[in-house]
Amino acid sequence: MLNQQAFELQHQAQWQELEACLDSLESLRPLKKRTQNNQQLPTLYASLCQQYAIAQSRGYSHGLTEKLRLLITRAHHQMYRHKGHWLSKTTQFIGGGFCRALRSEKRLLAWSSALFFVPAFICGILSYFSLDMTDLFLGTLQRSSLETMYDPSEIRIRPEGRESSSNFAMFGFYIANNIGIDFRVFASGILFGVGSIFFLLLNGISIGAASGHLTQYGSGEKFWGFVAGHSAPELIALCISGAAGLMLARALIKPGQQTRRLALLREASNAVPLIIGAGLLTFVAAFIEAYWSSMTLPLTTKIAVGITVWVLLIAYLAFAGRVKR
Repeated sequence: MLNQQAFELQHQAQWQELEACLDSLESLRPLKKRTQNNQQLPTLYASLCQQYAIAQSRGYSHGLTEKLRLLITRAHHQMYRHKGHWLSKTTQFIGGGFCRALRSEKRLLAWSSALFFVPAFICGILSYFSLDMTDLFLGTLQRSSLETMYDPSEIRIRPEGRESSSNFAMFGFYIANNIGIDFRVFASGILFGVGSIFFLLLNGISIGAASGHLTQYGSGEKFWGFVAGHSAPELIALCISGAAGLMLARALIKPGQQTRRLALLREASNAVPLIIGAGLLTFVAAFIEAYWSSMTLPLTTKIAVGITVWVLLIAYLAFAGRVKR
């Protein structure tokens, strides 16, 4: 058993390091320095608590135990009361926090993606070969409206045919419209998942049928040139919202040892990063749709950019935030 003098010599350097860390966190030093020290604090704090317990159990002097107690109080205050800068939190979220939260729900994301993309693909094929199937999925009025919007004989920057020529106005419209869709997909998950499943299937059928019919109709170049650039963030955000909705359903169907209310609160809290991330992707999609998709450029250029966006976004979601072991 170490005597008090040997104990102090063994841990003195660590205590000094913790004191310097706390001095930095309590000061007005630059954000970068405070962030670095804040990352060291948990390890130093855990070691200090263990050393304090040892000092008490061995009956070391009051001066030493009081010194350690004061250090613990300061460290505890910084651990649980120190608020990081919003910019630092945002950077950490975008840099990996969102992707880690999403990957932790990869099974639900896979189900959500299948509920959207499988019917989209099937309905796209059927609508390409059969006008009757298109009318079944979309209805005659909506089919005619799409044919007018994407009429290959007219050169219009915006297929929607809206009068506004302001990119910023359309940017706001796309944000409101797409976020509304994402929120319905997520919030309807509280109906034991039936709502989320319904909206995923509905959007998959509608988008797939429209894509197949317009390609066969002769509007493929105009349609695919418009949607290629923003399709990745917009559709992936939709699937992420579906996964978040299925999280609510999981809490209601399998609450475990908790009540359904507590399980729902837990899953809703866990779904927050996914919804925030989906909102950011929708924002990016709206920006691309307003400022890039409406530009008159060769189809090959737009398709190439669209494929690049898909590859980069999937790589970001798959690898961002991974820690090398």
